[in-house]
Amino acid sequence: MESESNQISKVVICPDKFKGGLSSLQVAESVKDGLLRYGLFKKGEPSFLSQAPQFELVEMADGGDGSAALFGRICNAERVDTKVVGPLGKETDSYYMFSETLPSGEKTPCAFIECATACGLAMVPLKERNPLKTTTYGVGQLIRSAVEKGAKKIWIGIGGSATNDCGLGMVQALGFETEGVNEFVTGGNLNKITQISEIKDTAWREKLYSTEFVMVNDVDNPLLGPTGATYIYSPQKGATKRAIEQMEEGFKKVLTILPKFQKSRVTAEESALFKGAGAAGGLGFALRHFLGADAVSGFEFFGNYLQNLGKKIAEAELIVTGEGRVDNQSLMGKVVGGVTQTLSKMKEHKRLWVVCGKSSIGEEEIAKSCGNAEVKIYQLADIEPNMAARMKREAPLLSQLVYFAAMETDALL
Repeated sequence: MESESNQISKVVICPDKFKGGLSSLQVAESVKDGLLRYGLFKKGEPSFLSQAPQFELVEMADGGDGSAALFGRICNAERVDTKVVGPLGKETDSYYMFSETLPSGEKTPCAFIECATACGLAMVPLKERNPLKTTTYGVGQLIRSAVEKGAKKIWIGIGGSATNDCGLGMVQALGFETEGVNEFVTGGNLNKITQISEIKDTAWREKLYSTEFVMVNDVDNPLLGPTGATYIYSPQKGATKRAIEQMEEGFKKVLTILPKFQKSRVTAEESALFKGAGAAGGLGFALRHFLGADAVSGFEFFGNYLQNLGKKIAEAELIVTGEGRVDNQSLMGKVVGGVTQTLSKMKEHKRLWVVCGKSSIGEEEIAKSCGNAEVKIYQLADIEPNMAARMKREAPLLSQLVYFAAMETDALL
């Protein structure tokens, strides 16, 4: 049994959401519940857990669904409701978050826009999903509204889109001249665009260009090619093989007609290679090329920038993270990967528990990326192999899984 000085006295719980199931906060609460129940069971007996451990629950997001709401909760930001053109070209309700103060406390008006609230995949009925017909026009309208409201810095979460229009619907809504297309730009009419030129309204252009843009996402894909926006992401948005080929050719044509723009001052080819250019069906490319946007991972933004997660991890002996399915992609910029990278910089011994529905990688693989930490993976599939069944009882099963993990930890000491 561990000595009193080596007992776990602080636990940081910072999971990603379980896609299609529990939210990040629900996962964290289920983990805490499992540890608390085990603590009650072991009350008065020796354990790796101290009698009154401190729990720090850190809700996370990746730039997709729920990111704006989380920003609003953390920063006490105002929700601004507005009407925009939705992914299928019909008017819909949307919103963004606005604050007069940066998260750092500096008095600078800022906003957070979640593209999933304007062109999200969840907004399109399953039978109507087709990126040839969807547009990011509504994202441009949200940007225009936030700028006109006075935002000087805008973060844009670009996960969860239904689109593959190279971000040119957004560009069109911002007032750039998209010649050859009279309707909303979609993934299906990119080939019709003959020219895109600067915004003619000088006052609006200067107001837009005086705003700083940062995209928040966990995708590093370039715009084109086998690892680009179209080939990797459009199939899950409803694209057929023929549609994929059509949109990829549309992207290539667009690059040949794009000049350098006042804000980014780089070639289209350079913007297409930018890490994250392929996010949200090329929206990352458009934000970079037309607005000069920088990029930050969801872990860095929601974890470190907004919630000082690195410091919290440094103060804890046990860190619990995870997501619905853990695989090699989990270690590349996502929450699990952000945690392991943070741990890799620390010399102190830590315990890392990764909770998930199922993992396709082993503990050794995760351990390689997180320095001196002792890694354990706990899968819901081990106590309920049937995915449909466990999805119905995810929270209590996760609490039970963590209870068993704590029991195993004590048994091995």
